Amino acid sequence: MLVQTLDDRHDRKGFDCGEIELNNWLSRFAKQHKEKGLSSTFVIVDTESSSEILGFYAVSPTELLCSALPSNLQKRLPNKAPSFRLGRLATANAHKGKGIGALLLFDAINRVTRISADIGGVGLVVNAKPNAIGFYAQYGFEQMSDHPNNLFLPLY
Repeated sequence: MLVQTLDDRHDRKGFDCGEIELNNWLSRFAKQHKEKGLSSTFVIVDTESSSEILGFYAVSPTELLCSALPSNLQKRLPNKAPSFRLGRLATANAHKGKGIGALLLFDAINRVTRISADIGGVGLVVNAKPNAIGFYAQYGFEQMSDHPNNLFLPLY
């Protein structure tokens, strides 16, 4: 399996994760968001020439209020801190249970860690669906103080 930047060879309309909102976002808005500089979407495929999307995630830069971070991090940072947002992460129904979600998350963490080493950024934030909070928590994400579904992973 390979993670690639979403482009025209990937079958966005054929992707189905079981959530209409995520399916529609991928097919209708992911490419537009890239073109407008809002976010970048990455897909996981079987081979270099595969068009079938097994899963995807989107990531963008963001700024966080330090007061929203887990309390153990608040004292070390200024009032506002540059960070990254994992906007969406989904696995196709036909490929669930194969560890694709974890592979995508690891790729996102690795990607933003490399970028933060060059330009700065203190962590990765995600607004998790309630049924996904445990998934992120097992990889070190901590609950933020501003909302119970907002989770944060420090990059340093």
